[in-house]
Amino acid sequence: MNADSTDSTPESREKSNADTHHHDHNGNFRHSHCRRGQAVNFVFKEALQGLGRNLTMTIALVITTAISLALLATGFLFTSMTERTKEIYLDRVEVMVELDETISAKDPDCSSPACREVYDALNGAQGVASVTFKNREESYRRFVEVFKDSNPALVQETSPEALFAALHVRLTDPLDTTPLDKVRNMDQVDSIIDQGDDLRDATHNLDSIRNATFVVAVIQAIASLFLIVNMVQIAAYSRREEVSIMRMVGASRWYTNFPFILEAVFAAVLGSVFAIAGLFTGKRLVVDEALRPLYESRLIAPITDADIWVTAPVVAVIGIAFAAATAQLTLRLYVRA
Repeated sequence: MNADSTDSTPESREKSNADTHHHDHNGNFRHSHCRRGQAVNFVFKEALQGLGRNLTMTIALVITTAISLALLATGFLFTSMTERTKEIYLDRVEVMVELDETISAKDPDCSSPACREVYDALNGAQGVASVTFKNREESYRRFVEVFKDSNPALVQETSPEALFAALHVRLTDPLDTTPLDKVRNMDQVDSIIDQGDDLRDATHNLDSIRNATFVVAVIQAIASLFLIVNMVQIAAYSRREEVSIMRMVGASRWYTNFPFILEAVFAAVLGSVFAIAGLFTGKRLVVDEALRPLYESRLIAPITDADIWVTAPVVAVIGIAFAAATAQLTLRLYVRA
């Protein structure tokens, strides 16, 4: 039997067909993979070229986005600072319920019915963490301890009789004094001194700064929105013939629209990077220097690098998602072909 007859057996033909099918499958896979790679490269190349074509508008968008995201992050940071500042004061803020002269002069341990009435009304009440009685002598010793270095003349001019016995009340929420309402109108209560007023002023100022940064951030976001819309419209118009031809030869809407979306996303990414860099720079050069005495005195909680690292990814994702959604919506409304 010759070689030709040997090669033409059913087994050899089946193997030959299998090899051919295998090579065709691998070829199709490589070809498909190559086409996908070319498509991705084309999309990214068009996006980067589009940023270069609209360089002035791209720079304006990056700057506006950076300012908007930095302000948004600042608002988040001040919110965190306000909450931690409240925690600092939780163990320090008290409300002093000063008792009348009769109790101050004659009751050293709050055993009189008048003093016990006030004490029992507050002790264990909802919103009250603790109640401590200090007689006149203890109040005077505390007064001397607090003011002997800062205002010695005041200490010399003040006698023990000028101070009252008082109930020192710590509230679970220093900003909520409603638990004291039940004793405000008692005859034996001379006055109520709320140290939480200082905390309210501090937190109110921080809240005002936070609200202002959020308002300006919204204004900047609106400006960014219009810049993205204009950039996408101009880019789409300048490439309208190219997009039309690509659609005619079978390119999908995603394939022709995605470069425009990427332009906005790239600008948002750059804006996020500049915003984060600005936050760290501003913290070190401005905030830390301006607020260092308050930090050291533990009057307000500091903003740390860790706070910025926690906030930065959040605002970056918000900025990128905002840019992508705005560009996509603009394309849906503007590019209908």
